[in-house]
Amino acid sequence: MRNERLPKVDASHLCAFRNAIAIAGVVYSRALSFTQNQNTGFLCTDIFDFHPVSVSSDGTELIAKTPFELSAWCDVKKFVGQTTLAVIHPEYIRPALDEGFALALLDAVEKRTRTRDEQMFKTRLARSMEMAFHALRSPFANLGEPVDFGVQMGLWVSAFEILANPHTTRVEFSDVSAMIKAVPWRHRKLRLKNRAAVGTQGKKTTLPVQVYGRLYRTRNAYMHGNRMHRGEYEFAKRKGWGNLFFQAPALYRCVMMNALNSRGFGKSLTVSQEHALYERVLLSKDDSD
Repeated sequence: MRNERLPKVDASHLCAFRNAIAIAGVVYSRALSFTQNQNTGFLCTDIFDFHPVSVSSDGTELIAKTPFELSAWCDVKKFVGQTTLAVIHPEYIRPALDEGFALALLDAVEKRTRTRDEQMFKTRLARSMEMAFHALRSPFANLGEPVDFGVQMGLWVSAFEILANPHTTRVEFSDVSAMIKAVPWRHRKLRLKNRAAVGTQGKKTTLPVQVYGRLYRTRNAYMHGNRMHRGEYEFAKRKGWGNLFFQAPALYRCVMMNALNSRGFGKSLTVSQEHALYERVLLSKDDSD
């Protein structure tokens, strides 16, 4: 976790490393679990978190301050960390990792930047991953209350907006929409403009953009305090739409991987076998419809 040759701990670099591994593991696990209808891998990023860790003021040490570590019963030498309560027995879960995605993210994080444009992309990458990491946490932080879901949808919107930010003006829905459309979608149904555009009556858009539109509207509804029906998580959900819990990370993986490809990182989506898996998730319909 720490390179001893470095003079001090870089908290942002440490988090970027954690996020790259966690995101690549969780998005793959959710896609596999949804398409295979079984629990595969880690479905939430909490399992990868440092609970809680901070960097010392001089940047030379990582400090762990947990109730367990501070208790009289703790043997510090044997302390190995504290995981989320949402995963009771992680030792029984078979790990799953989107290796191509993880390597592309890590390569981008590790690469030294030479130009301002490269530095700006690396900054967007790290901040977007941080939002995605928190969006992929357990949805039961507050006993499964619907607002947990709403907060995560809001974080997903931020993850997309940060990645699409042109840095010349305020990022708009159209910037994210253009970024999504730029993905080389292989399935014909993901390229057709035959879906009702969310929030724009009478207009049509593609299915991936519609998924983001649903995220965007759900974020706004939760954050603005709109009324909800009992048992409802996504506002005004229609029959035939998929489950955002699975579709949001699948969409993010496709968009992020294409952004990495455009910078020379990772295997192209046009030949990636894993990409087809995420397209299947986007094309899926919720069983509860």
